[in-house]
Amino acid sequence: MRRKISLAFILILICSAWIITPVSVSANDSITPVLVDISFKNAKIDSTFDHNVQEYTITLNDNTASPTLDSYALKGNADLFINYLYDETNHQTGLTATLQYDTGSKIYTFTYSNPAAYVQNGNNKLSSIYSPYSELSPAINDSDTVYKLYIPSDLTELTITPVTSDINAYCAPVTLKLSADQTPKITLTCTASDGNKKDYSINIKRVNKTTEQVKAEMQQPDYVSFVEGTRLFEKPEFIMVFCSVAGGLILIMIMFAVTKRIAVNPYDKEEKPFYSSIE
Repeated sequence: MRRKISLAFILILICSAWIITPVSVSANDSITPVLVDISFKNAKIDSTFDHNVQEYTITLNDNTASPTLDSYALKGNADLFINYLYDETNHQTGLTATLQYDTGSKIYTFTYSNPAAYVQNGNNKLSSIYSPYSELSPAINDSDTVYKLYIPSDLTELTITPVTSDINAYCAPVTLKLSADQTPKITLTCTASDGNKKDYSINIKRVNKTTEQVKAEMQQPDYVSFVEGTRLFEKPEFIMVFCSVAGGLILIMIMFAVTKRIAVNPYDKEEKPFYSSIE
């Protein structure tokens, strides 16, 4: 009788433990990153952003200029890529934000609610370049056409999204697979709506930092640059050597000037020659 009661008691405990044990969340649900929020310069999303909704319209402040990414917030480990949408005439109609992570990706589409009418003009300039975990130097401007794009030492997939100044212009994005030591030179061609073209040369440079280190720096609230201080002319040892060499040259010049000033002149300008010239 006692044995039957003991078995029944054990069965009750097992059943109770199974009932009160919380249902575990699947591995995919627990690690799937989420785009918490996103905003754009020169545009406002027409509704509240919800990571479960993937289709939106946005209204441009200046409907002749391309909007650019302003800020975003992520939950989990993922990369965010921005691309622009064009119709068959290469007229910009919207943009996409692609959340890419190890187990998949999620694309959010933002369609312009008030794009400018297609009007031909000669604006073939870029207003910026978007490239995750990269830094452009100098910043895009109207006069320079040659730039340096700094990337982490271990980056093997480079995505460059050019942003045209005019919404009617077109410049194709670039995606490259790189080996760990590759530093190619890239040409971006911006074509105005009237067909005029402008080439931008992008020289890829690597810094002595990994992608994870760059990510960590970019997440800091006071982040400004991951390149500053890593270039040769900014390194302390280079500055010390340069200052030493410059100081040495200045000292030599001063010593030379002083020596020349106090050196004895072996000739007396007022002394008359003791011989006469032969006529």
